[in-house]
Amino acid sequence: MAKARRHLRALSSASLLTRDADGGYVLHDLVRAYAGELVEQERDDRLLAQTRLLDYLRHNAYTAGRVLDTRPGREPADVPAPGVARVVVDSREDALDWFRREEPAVVAALRSLDDPGLLRHRTTFPIDWGAYYAVQGRWTAEIDVLRLGVEASLRLDDPVAITDNCATLARALAQTGQIEEADVQIELMLGQLDRIDLATRGTAQRTIGWVRGRQGRYTEALHHAREALSIFRALGDRSREAREHNSVGWYLALKGEYREAITACESAVPLLREVGNRRSEAATWDSIGYATQRLGDLDAAVAHYEKSMQLYEEVLDDYNQAEVLDHLASAQLERGETEQAQASWLRAGELFSAHHAARAAEMWAKADTAS
Repeated sequence: MAKARRHLRALSSASLLTRDADGGYVLHDLVRAYAGELVEQERDDRLLAQTRLLDYLRHNAYTAGRVLDTRPGREPADVPAPGVARVVVDSREDALDWFRREEPAVVAALRSLDDPGLLRHRTTFPIDWGAYYAVQGRWTAEIDVLRLGVEASLRLDDPVAITDNCATLARALAQTGQIEEADVQIELMLGQLDRIDLATRGTAQRTIGWVRGRQGRYTEALHHAREALSIFRALGDRSREAREHNSVGWYLALKGEYREAITACESAVPLLREVGNRRSEAATWDSIGYATQRLGDLDAAVAHYEKSMQLYEEVLDDYNQAEVLDHLASAQLERGETEQAQASWLRAGELFSAHHAARAAEMWAKADTAS
């Protein structure tokens, strides 16, 4: 106590403390104001450091993502904060290496950096990382990040951010069988349609169609795909128009309208080659193979599946290679090529397992059944 009193007297002598009417010690107004400035400065410095970290993870993810997925996407609306290191990505291998190296920091950063000034970063972060999650089939990791993105978007009441994050979350949830929660995201998206621009609306319609397709609601899926196709055509967006021709064809095939499906998909191929979208071209050849197989032309179906797999391999999309291997194996089994079918299903299981996907067990079970 004696030591404390000495310090109090010293501060009072320096006019840093005064005594109130009750004899208590209080800070001088100027000292209080200066202390507040120091606290605010510390907060500003911390916020700047946190912003640099998130900008590093966001903007470099966008750069690496453009290498993994050449389809057009929304560019960042901002520029990185001063001092943010930019990585050089010369190949898909470089891009994947960067994503894998930095992935552990993503959820930790988003969960711990909760300053209100960072809300906007949370809304765009999941979209910037979307290409990596899709190519790697990292749905569970993506869901964790996207839930944070949806929360931030709702707090900001930003209709475009809500739509973008809900759309991507709905797809990831449907991929993992969480259909009811995917429906919740779709309802949120539908509530934004009158508040968003035409391009975002087209993407929303495309996503709703995709989720409805996963749910087995093929008529609804086809309706939404056609809505998206109409929007992209009106916008003159040839890349998205080409992709949506394939979507329409795929849902027609799932409805059993195989010849119409092939026609729709074949119209997509030259457009996709024109814009250099090999990943979507791979998906289109898979759709054509599926419809051709249902029409009984097994040789042509196998050739189409192999073309699809070749393209997926070129763009390092192992997850979708596994999807096509499942289709290929079924055609091989129909041709009486039991060993080849087993090998294809086993390979599909290996690829799904590498992504910790539940479908690995399904592929291995099919291989056992075929023996």
